[in-house]
Amino acid sequence: MGKRQRDCVGCGAPVGFIDRQHCCRCTARMKDEAARASCPACGRSRVLQADTGRCITCSRTCAGCGRPVRSPTASHCGICRREADRQAAKQVCPRCRRPGFLQTGTGWCGHCSRQRQTKQPPRQCVGCGEVRRRAGLGLCSACWQKHPDRPFIAAENLAARLAEPVPWLGDFAGHLAERHCASRACIMISTLGRLLEDEQPNHPQALLDRARHPGRSMGSLARALEGFFTQRGLALPTDQAQRLAAGRRRRRIDATPLPLRPQVQAFAESMLRARERALKAGTLPRTDSTIEAALAIVRDLARFLTSTRNKQDWALTDVHDVEAFLATMPRARQRRLTVLRQYFRFARSRKVVLIDPTRGVKAKGPSGFSGTTVAVGQQRQLFRRWTTGTDAHPHEALLGILALLHAASSSEVRRLRVDDLDPTNRTIRLGKRPHRVPMDPTSWSALQRCLAHRMDQRTDNPHVIVTKITKSGRAPASTAYVSHLLDPCGVPPRTLRCTRLADLVNTLDPKLVAAALGMDPEGVMIYLADHVDAGRLPDA
Repeated sequence: MGKRQRDCVGCGAPVGFIDRQHCCRCTARMKDEAARASCPACGRSRVLQADTGRCITCSRTCAGCGRPVRSPTASHCGICRREADRQAAKQVCPRCRRPGFLQTGTGWCGHCSRQRQTKQPPRQCVGCGEVRRRAGLGLCSACWQKHPDRPFIAAENLAARLAEPVPWLGDFAGHLAERHCASRACIMISTLGRLLEDEQPNHPQALLDRARHPGRSMGSLARALEGFFTQRGLALPTDQAQRLAAGRRRRRIDATPLPLRPQVQAFAESMLRARERALKAGTLPRTDSTIEAALAIVRDLARFLTSTRNKQDWALTDVHDVEAFLATMPRARQRRLTVLRQYFRFARSRKVVLIDPTRGVKAKGPSGFSGTTVAVGQQRQLFRRWTTGTDAHPHEALLGILALLHAASSSEVRRLRVDDLDPTNRTIRLGKRPHRVPMDPTSWSALQRCLAHRMDQRTDNPHVIVTKITKSGRAPASTAYVSHLLDPCGVPPRTLRCTRLADLVNTLDPKLVAAALGMDPEGVMIYLADHVDAGRLPDA
């Protein structure tokens, strides 16, 4: 080393070169660090190989699987070497002709040397009597699937798995067994088990909320849980009806053209607020169907303005537009005009329009009944179809007979319950009628057919008309189901009821008809004809 020129700036050692700031050791260390880089495989600071881009240790990989190999002389990793040794030790089995480890005692591979479990001989099923292999309790698979004890066994197994079994599980299994088949009940109990085994709380209200489906149907398990919990006072009913109504309102609002949609949305909100005030005040609030019908009429007007009149703003609506819209459906003029007056009165209060275009429009139409009726010959054909015929469904026959003979509405028949019947006096209670309705032999026979059909469904639904959907609950049949019951005969229930009302009002005293049917006198008087049928007059 030359003469000391200065001290190293890194370690303080003597530096023998004039133009250097570091000693020999620091200079060598700095050159070595400059040559190193972080290996992408192991992350250590190493000298990377030019061909692989990794350190020398990570560059050695197995030729079989690609795993890193630590030994510089080995071409395969330890796993591949052990697998190769294992495959080399296999021999061809003389029985199955496949490679395997031959056993010393048999000379075969392990699979062929293992003793097989003997199959049980077929036996006679206790349920159906056929000779088959048993599945459980001496029954074949088909009979076991229908065994009534399956839901209770599934509930017992679920209770045994739970750390804290719920006390109502056995009663719920009985609730399902009474309303569903064994297989369906077991599926619902299995689904319930997944809800009970999660980390969420298992009290009835929280369980009912988790069991609901997010779509338009909340699911069969949620409906069963709701009926079971509400019947025993364990939980409150769900807001499924409110959800469905909100969805129907939303679909009507979304169907409105975009430039006119915000005002329709505000109109719907105002009707909902008015309904809340009516509920608090104890007055008659608007029903969901009334609000939906009003939104549908306003939606149709908005479509008519944008498509036919080429107007994109409510402020451009005039009386001629309203008259043209009402002329598209003359029979619904009065109802449509009533809704449009409500809407434009709301729009004028919000300064959406300056002048109410419906102010001078009048509901020009006959004040009396202008609907269609059924001729006497067709009434006889329908009567024979529902009494002596065999093609009519019991629900169709009951609705048709009650509408034709007793002027019953579809809503009254839909909400008819078993406890409304009096078998001793053969009378029934229909809707809000002040007196019980006596049944003639034909009507009572149709009612008995419907009750026999209800008994075949094995349901505890309190209503007379029970469908496949409502037999597991306690709700009445849907409005859509009842409205389509008379589709096979081609006559709607409303037409049959109007025919009977027109006949009663023109034959008897309208006041007596109103008192018997529980109707307003004004509603009955519209069926009173202003002329006399020539066929009813005596011969001169």
